[in-house]
Amino acid sequence: MNPAPLLRLPPEILDGILALIDNHEDILSFALANKECSQFAIPRHTQYRILRIRHPYPQLWAHLAQRADLASFITHVHITDRNTRILAERKPSTLVSQTVTQSEPDETTRILNMCRAISNMKSLRSFIWEFRMKLPYLPTLLPEHEDAILRALRKSRTLEYLALIGPFGTRAPSYNHDPESKHYPLWRFGNIRFLNLLGDTWVRPAVTYHVLRLLANLAHLEHLQIPLEFSHLHRLTFPDLKTLRLQLLTGASASLDLTRSQFIERHTTLEHLCWFPLALPLLTPEALPDLKRLSTTRHVVECLASVAPPPPTPSSMTFAVFQNLPPITEDPRETNTVIPTPSGSIKRPIECLDVRSLDARSLLDFHQYFLDSTKLRKLKLHTFYDVSDVCQVGDTFPEITWLWLPNAHLPSASAHPKAVELEDLYTIVSHFPRLEVLRGQAIWSAVGNNLDQMHHAIFQLAMRLPNLKQIDHSAYDDNKQAYKRIAIERVVMVEDGKEVEHLNYRVVKPKPRDTWDIFEGSFE
Repeated sequence: MNPAPLLRLPPEILDGILALIDNHEDILSFALANKECSQFAIPRHTQYRILRIRHPYPQLWAHLAQRADLASFITHVHITDRNTRILAERKPSTLVSQTVTQSEPDETTRILNMCRAISNMKSLRSFIWEFRMKLPYLPTLLPEHEDAILRALRKSRTLEYLALIGPFGTRAPSYNHDPESKHYPLWRFGNIRFLNLLGDTWVRPAVTYHVLRLLANLAHLEHLQIPLEFSHLHRLTFPDLKTLRLQLLTGASASLDLTRSQFIERHTTLEHLCWFPLALPLLTPEALPDLKRLSTTRHVVECLASVAPPPPTPSSMTFAVFQNLPPITEDPRETNTVIPTPSGSIKRPIECLDVRSLDARSLLDFHQYFLDSTKLRKLKLHTFYDVSDVCQVGDTFPEITWLWLPNAHLPSASAHPKAVELEDLYTIVSHFPRLEVLRGQAIWSAVGNNLDQMHHAIFQLAMRLPNLKQIDHSAYDDNKQAYKRIAIERVVMVEDGKEVEHLNYRVVKPKPRDTWDIFEGSFE
């Protein structure tokens, strides 16, 4: 009898316990405990959790269709086109048949196996399907294939995360031909809490009412990424919405700003927002009281800090009754004007801030009216006038650990931009004593991309900033779509009875972007 009480449990009970462990390193630690743990966890729990592929792999889908016991452990599936290399592939190799038949299964058979495999994934929580190739290329050979996959996903009782990024639904019947939204499986999904629909298809007039019906069914939605052009957004209300990204894809009228403002103002639960209005938004200083991360324009910050329009009339939405939708306002700007009011007073707990066109001096002027200065940890500063302004930012926000700086600034005494000099950088960082990450190409620009000078500058920064961990490299990783990183390494050794810190550094690849990161790695 095995002495470990845990291993005496029935296999199905132990499988259920390990299935609750999401961290891959923790599963490996369990597998390395002893031989019995290794035999139980490998490969079922180490290889059959995450499936991330960019090729068809008909043999893999046939294997998962046949081995329901192994497919049941898969919790996350991420499928991309063959040209997308942001994420490395991850798929099971153990127990997958390595034999290659003379003739590969036809595409319809592969799709059928894929649907069976999805049906076998009893623990599936997340399904991401990206297809970034341009038309005339489409995610599937036939529209029936796309429908079949979505139909299998719709039957899942555990699916909570769904992302369809690309030209999906291009062949779905229009609302006029399908008024009940029955002929394209996506329209009838439910229980999704995290949804990413970043694609041109979802804003086509022929399907926008279908998309509206889908969203109206998702009463517990917490995370939404959708095109800014989706015209019916203001008709919806999500009581649990915490994360929102509105991305401009094809172009739209500035008149959308009011309805977007109404939607955002109504959702006081929002904590993470990425939104770049087309012109002037109309938010009151009381909007977004729980905001933690923000990527936007200067106009939004001005609204939150000091300018309030007449309160918009929020549209109500009853989830159960699709027909009771309010009419769309033709041009709301004709009856609303922005009126300056006393400065805002809500100290939002903003931790990450990225505001385009907001210079350092304006941030110092505005901050006391819209955020709590003790909460800010990450700041992307797009522009500043004088070096002293950035130094004052460091003094005002003492908890900043992550900072992005531009290559040049516009001194108040000059009519022309000036490159940030190396001594300026040393002066600036001395006012950010907790800094751990320095982003941007300012330091490379300051040394003229000279490797010897950069080597010296890295050590100077590491000595001035005891907590510094990373700096941006000048080399760009095309696959990860981000700059490589310079990782600072500190080793404390005892020499002659004294502790001496030795500094070194190495170049590392940037982390893969997370589909659910609405800021696309801006604060990584």
